[in-house]
Amino acid sequence: MRPSPSVPSVVITTGTLPVREGDGVPRFVLDLGISIARHAAVTILAPHCEGARRLEEVDGVQIERFRYFLPTALQRLSRGGVLAVNLRASKLAALQIPILLVAQVFALWRLVKKTEAIAVNSHWLIPQGLSGALVCRLLGVRHVLHVHAGDVYLLRRIPLGGLVARFVVKRSDQVLADGSHVRDALDELLGYPSEAVLRPMGVWFDRFNRDRGTPDVSKSIVFVGRFVEKKGIPYLVRAMGDVRRRHPDARLTLIGAGPMEDEVHELVGRLGLHDAVEFTGPLPHSEVVEHLRRSAVACVPSIIDSRGETEGMPTVVLEAMAAGTRVVGTNVDGIPDVLEDRHNGWLCEPADAEDLARAINEALADDSGYQRANAVATSSQHDWSRVGDEYAAYLGIEP
Repeated sequence: MRPSPSVPSVVITTGTLPVREGDGVPRFVLDLGISIARHAAVTILAPHCEGARRLEEVDGVQIERFRYFLPTALQRLSRGGVLAVNLRASKLAALQIPILLVAQVFALWRLVKKTEAIAVNSHWLIPQGLSGALVCRLLGVRHVLHVHAGDVYLLRRIPLGGLVARFVVKRSDQVLADGSHVRDALDELLGYPSEAVLRPMGVWFDRFNRDRGTPDVSKSIVFVGRFVEKKGIPYLVRAMGDVRRRHPDARLTLIGAGPMEDEVHELVGRLGLHDAVEFTGPLPHSEVVEHLRRSAVACVPSIIDSRGETEGMPTVVLEAMAAGTRVVGTNVDGIPDVLEDRHNGWLCEPADAEDLARAINEALADDSGYQRANAVATSSQHDWSRVGDEYAAYLGIEP
């Protein structure tokens, strides 16, 4: 079905998209699509994976998933809706990259023609950015590229990675980056300034924000994210030993799952922290909201991992800020672009359990309300409605 002539159409292409509510897969591309849908008809294109619907609609956004390998049970690259993690976990997944790229070019071509899209927004340089650059150049459609971290770091490690990056960036009308560290890494990969605009993802401010009323006296600490190396979870668990010595009633809740889950469980047992650490597994977004609202501190202990990679700007930073929860984050990539030490939260050095414990203890002891008020004000500037307005302009949509 073609869109109304009065409503512009755009396509967002991504390798990371929730398969179902509460599966723990980052949903920021979906939320971006919902925010842009106030300005345009939005279709998100993603690789199909086992258990996912080929076609569905979520909050006014059309979602199409294309098949790239048969039988569908062997579509390893997109399993669980997260392309980047599967790339490292399976040799078959790595072999499917060129097949997925070709399938995505054809799927994107068909979708742009069908919807009469005026622009394509590609998330990650490969394979989405590469396919988007090719299709948009051939069809004369605007191309907006958003780099997040893993894509840039991957291309830095592979032969001809810089050549691929230059091909995509030169065929993009606008380049956006999650954080300054990612932008710097992209510039280094290209060999010249990308002129990428810093654009962290957003937050549904009204969903998270609420009046805390009386001062929070709990000692609850929460982590939300995938159990992967760059999230720095082991350092948070080790920090809990120091935190408990100063705050014996402090408890840590770990929300999420991933390949490091067994390792983290083993570390908790080895340190004798069973009574202090709770594993919830992945939770629906509504329950994550409530955990952030009830917690005294939200901790984002991201690191630069053994492959030299880190992440962009984790959306949980802004979500916790909106909830009025004290935020402790590490000084990596996009986090310090938003979090200012002792102004709207606390920063510490990455991969340093002692400094992390110091920051958590300071946050737990703070009852001034100063950082909270500033954090709420910061997060309100990143409400998805504002991000959607800004993105619409990048996509060439008239206000």
